[in-house]
Amino acid sequence: MTSLQITANTLRNAGVSTPCIYRHLLKEFNGTPYKWGGSSLGGSDCSGSVCAALSAATGCSIRVCADELYRTVFTQPYTYSADRKEPISAAFFLDEKGKAVHVAGYCGVDAITSCTAGTFMNVSSCEKSGTGTFRTLKELEYLYPHLHIELKVLREDFGHGHIQDVF
Repeated sequence: MTSLQITANTLRNAGVSTPCIYRHLLKEFNGTPYKWGGSSLGGSDCSGSVCAALSAATGCSIRVCADELYRTVFTQPYTYSADRKEPISAAFFLDEKGKAVHVAGYCGVDAITSCTAGTFMNVSSCEKSGTGTFRTLKELEYLYPHLHIELKVLREDFGHGHIQDVF
């Protein structure tokens, strides 16, 4: 069992919601070295961090690329509503052909980073530190000016039956 799974189980047993567990697990990737194809706290790429947090939070094992996450898992557009809880969401970075070439998981509003606008976990070779870093949406827009950003929410039926067979 991975440390992310242990943390997720501890939080779940304490009554923490799945979206809150996902956001907490994404924060664990702060300082994780960028490693193409990785999906652990020892080394990860962008989709690896989102897949690892999602897998541990939901109990549904998944490891796919950013474009597959965009096309089949995070399929609902993000719309802000003050009266609803934050869903599991991510920012996708699309190239000129509409392919998601990068993803950053949404960590929520965070007192640790002193950001009230919301933060994302950006695990990318574009980070000067070479490690997972908290970023605001404005910072992400600055880092990837050539890409179109779309915020997406996890599909409602994720983890219910057939979707497990896809991955």
